[in-house]
Formats: sequence, structure tokens, C-alpha cells
Amino acid sequence: MPRNINFVRERQQKVAQVGVLDQRILLVTIIVFAILLLLSLGVAGTRWWFGGQVRTVMTQQKAQESAIVQQQPIEESYTVFAHKLRVLRDLFGNRKNKQNSIAFFSKYFGSEVIVSQISYSSEDEVLTFVLDSKDIFVLNNVFEKLQSQELRSLYPTLQYGGLSRAQTGRYSLKLTVSLPKYVLQKPS
Repeated sequence: MPRNINFVRERQQKVAQVGVLDQRILLVTIIVFAILLLLSLGVAGTRWWFGGQVRTVMTQQKAQESAIVQQQPIEESYTVFAHKLRVLRDLFGNRKNKQNSIAFFSKYFGSEVIVSQISYSSEDEVLTFVLDSKDIFVLNNVFEKLQSQELRSLYPTLQYGGLSRAQTGRYSLKLTVSLPKYVLQKPS
């Protein structure tokens, strides 16, 4: 029998070759499908894990927000309290500054000079008072002390004027001083 007449044999060989090729294609397709399935499962698992993380963070955020809302009255009262303390510090600082200045001038000019008619402007931090001296000699000492560098370095804006003499022989001199800002210091 001639060789090209046997169609069945050729057909079987071609079918066998196609079967082997189909098996290879099936194997490659299964591998690709398995890889795609693993990738899909990986993506789904990662999405599920990140979703859980987001839910956890959202729960924590809501808990923190509710804690902040619950502590808001405490924070408000603390802020008001701190503001009150700041105002009191400033008031006592200004008061202390004024008292220190009056005490300084009383001691600086001596016991023969009386500090009187004291007025204080808290907005401008200006202290105005009158120095009374018993005679012209004491007044001369007051003028010398008013010109001293020590006094001018402490109170550079010191102004004086309005010299008057009473019938009793007492002299009065009006002084105006801008007080330096007083800073409360912590005791060491």
C-alpha cells in the first residue's frame, strides 16, 4: 500500500500532535488561570485587610472625637482660668510696680520730703505725685537728686514742674513718671 493512501494513520498522527499541542496549551492556560486566580485572591485579601485597618482607624477616630467633645468643657474652663490668671498677674504686676515706685521715691528723697497727692493712670502707666518739702534747703536737695544719673537711669521719662510755695513756707513740686513694665519673676 502506498504510503499517501493511508489517511487514517496520518490523521491519527496529526490528531496525536494536535492533542499534545492542546495539552501544552491547556497546561499554559491552567498556569495562567492559576496565577490570575492567586493574584485576584491576593488583591481581594489585601483589600479586605486594608478595609479592616480603615474600619479600625475610623473606630479609633470616633472614640478620640467623642473624648475631645467630652473634655471640651474642661478645656474651656482651663482657658478661662488661664486668662483670668494672666489678667490677675498683670493687675498685681502693675500694682506692685506702682507700690515699688512710690516706696522708692519716698526713700530716695528722704524723710524731710513728703510724697502726697498720688494719682495713677493704669492705661498709660503714669504715676503723678507731689513732693512737699519744709524749706528751700530741702527743696534744693530735691532738685539735685532729680538731676542725678541714678534717678534718670531708673525713670528716664521723669518730668517735674508746678513749683509752688504755701503760706506756711512749705514748697511743693509736682512729678510725673511713666512707670516701666513690671514683670513678675518666679522665686528661685
